[in-house]
Amino acid sequence: MRVEHRSQRSDHETPESILARVRAIAPIGLDPASRVGNPTKAKVFLTPEKSGLERPWTHSGLVYVNPPYGRAYNRVWARKMAIEGKAGAEIVALVAARTGSKWFDEMWTADRICFVQGRIRFVGSDAGAPFDSAICYWGERAKRFDEAFRGLGKLIRP
Repeated sequence: MRVEHRSQRSDHETPESILARVRAIAPIGLDPASRVGNPTKAKVFLTPEKSGLERPWTHSGLVYVNPPYGRAYNRVWARKMAIEGKAGAEIVALVAARTGSKWFDEMWTADRICFVQGRIRFVGSDAGAPFDSAICYWGERAKRFDEAFRGLGKLIRP
């Protein structure tokens, strides 16, 4: 029997408490999976109509990505993060911590992962998420990532 916790939504807006930690690393240059209104305050933000999957992320400054969640999105966004990280983009990504899923194999290419303790309460939600979360980092400022995310959960070097 397969049991999964599922949300009815694919878009979960990041709480300011997480974004403040991201901005402690650097200002957000690109949010490739944003929504109208640019809640991350990124210099450049792309909505689903202008997909961040279709353009390179390198030379954008710090990239923050909270991709759409769900089977239709996980694999393609995870692959994009791994490719862009390998190409030299500095990325902070908030993803579901589905370590047993095939798509999560791409997250192991990150330089750091913070497995968040407890459930994140996304903006507009009455309760914590129905899934665990991980924050993955690709880039040269791993020590700064460690400092910014210390105390949020377990930090590892994959």
